[in-house]
Amino acid sequence: MAKSITTKELARKVDDPNLAPFILDVRAPDQFARWQIEGKIRPETVNVPYWTAIEQDEDTRSLIPSERDVVVVCAKGDSSDLVVDVLGLSKMVNLDGGMDAWATTLVPHTMHDDGEEFMIQLDRIAKACLSYAIGERGAEMAVIDPAADLEAYLQVSEEMDAPITHVFDTHLHADHVSLAAELAQRTGATYHIAEGDAEGADMDYEPLRDGEVFEFGNVRLIVRSVATPGHTPGSTSLEVDGRFLLTGDAVFVTGIGRPDLGGETEPWARDLFHTIHDRLAALDHDLEVCPAHYTSRAESLDDGTLRRRLGDLLVNDPVVSIPDEMDFVSYVVEHLGTPPGEYSEIRRINMGWDKPTAEQVQELEVGRNECALTG
Repeated sequence: MAKSITTKELARKVDDPNLAPFILDVRAPDQFARWQIEGKIRPETVNVPYWTAIEQDEDTRSLIPSERDVVVVCAKGDSSDLVVDVLGLSKMVNLDGGMDAWATTLVPHTMHDDGEEFMIQLDRIAKACLSYAIGERGAEMAVIDPAADLEAYLQVSEEMDAPITHVFDTHLHADHVSLAAELAQRTGATYHIAEGDAEGADMDYEPLRDGEVFEFGNVRLIVRSVATPGHTPGSTSLEVDGRFLLTGDAVFVTGIGRPDLGGETEPWARDLFHTIHDRLAALDHDLEVCPAHYTSRAESLDDGTLRRRLGDLLVNDPVVSIPDEMDFVSYVVEHLGTPPGEYSEIRRINMGWDKPTAEQVQELEVGRNECALTG
C-alpha cells in the first residue's frame, strides 16, 4: 500500500499557497470535468486516466514536477494507490478514500471560543457548504444546516461535553441532502425549519417562528425573522448572541442565493430584494454574516472562516447593494443559469418524500453547489 494523505490534511494544504501540492487526477475525463480538488487556491492539476497513467508510466512521470509534493486522486482511493506504487516517485502520496471521501469531508474552523461558549463553522470544502455548531461547554449545543457526515457533529458534541438539543435548517436545501432530521432523530434533539419551506413534509419538525429565542447555556440564538425569503419562501436567518447572523442562502459573503429553485423567479427575487433592504438592512450592521454556502475558498479570511460584516455587504457587494427593485430583479433574471436537474430530486429527499440509498445520494451530490448568484 502506498503512502497516503487524508482528506482533512489535503484540505489544509490547498488553503495555503506554500503547501499546496501538485494533483495527479487519474479518474476518467468525464468524472474529472464534473469536479476537482479545490481550496483557497486551485492547485496545479493534470488529468491522466488510470490505465494511461500505468501503461504510459514514463510519459506520466514527465508531466509531474519532481521537486513538488504530489497527491494522486481517483474515485475511491484504490486505483490511485496502485498508480503511486507504479510511478514510484518519492514525494507522491495517495488521497485516502479518494473523491468519495473528499465529498463528505468537513473541516472545522473556530469562529468563537472563550473557554465556555463556542461557535464552530464546519466547511464541506468539496461543495462549498457551511454548517455550524454553537453552544456552551458542559451545557448543550445546536447544529445548523448539517450535511455530509453525522459523525463530525457528534464529535464536536463529545469534545465540548455539550449534548445536541436542537437542529436547524435555515431553508429547504436543494444542492445537498440535509442531515438535520436524521441528526435530530439520532440525538433526540428537536428539528426546526420554517413552515413555509416544510409544509407537507414527511418528517417530524417544529416550525420556526418570528422572534423565537433559544438558549444553549448562556448563548442566545434568535430567529430574527421567519420571513427572510427569496432563495426559498421560508428562508430564515438566525442571530447568535448579538454577534453573528446565520443567513443560510439568503445572502452570502459575496452575492445572493438564486431565487429560481421553486420555479417562481421574479416573485422570489422581489421577496429577496425586500429581505435585503427591509429586513437585513434594519439589523445591526456590525453583525457578521455567516452563510450556508460560498463561491470560492478565496473568500475566506486568514483564520479560514467565511464571514463578512453585514454593513460592508449591504454597501459594497455589487448585487446586494443594488438599490432599485426593478434593477435588482432584472439583474437576477438576466444572470441566472439553468439550475441542475438533480436539485428537484434533492428537494424531494429533504422533504422526506423520497428515501434514496447512500449511493444515490452520493451521485446526486457530485460537484459544487450552484446556489449562488454573484456580481
